[in-house]
Amino acid sequence: MADAGFNGTTVTFAGTPITGLRSVRYQGTCARPSVTGAEAATRLHKAGLPNRTVTVTIVGSTSIAKGDTGALAIAWNDGGTKGSMAKAVVIKAPSMSGALDGDNTTTIVFREAK
Repeated sequence: MADAGFNGTTVTFAGTPITGLRSVRYQGTCARPSVTGAEAATRLHKAGLPNRTVTVTIVGSTSIAKGDTGALAIAWNDGGTKGSMAKAVVIKAPSMSGALDGDNTTTIVFREAK
């Protein structure tokens, strides 16, 4: 039996709920800047800046557009808020796809804004 743990998760962008939520993906990566000098026997790194990305897929279309900014609030069904950002920006135009006898879906990619 499938786990329905995602059901009930909500996403709000710029104070407006994103409806028709199909999926949410949070990815937090971090660069590893090298501080290795010629005299070092092994590579040395310092802590890099985080690069957080949230990808949301919805059923249907959206008025959200590339360059839009606002707070991104994620309320996971388990009570967590991982991926929420005080200021997010849509980094590329939302993409839409569909298939025979299936739903049209739109994918929106958010990154943390400065």
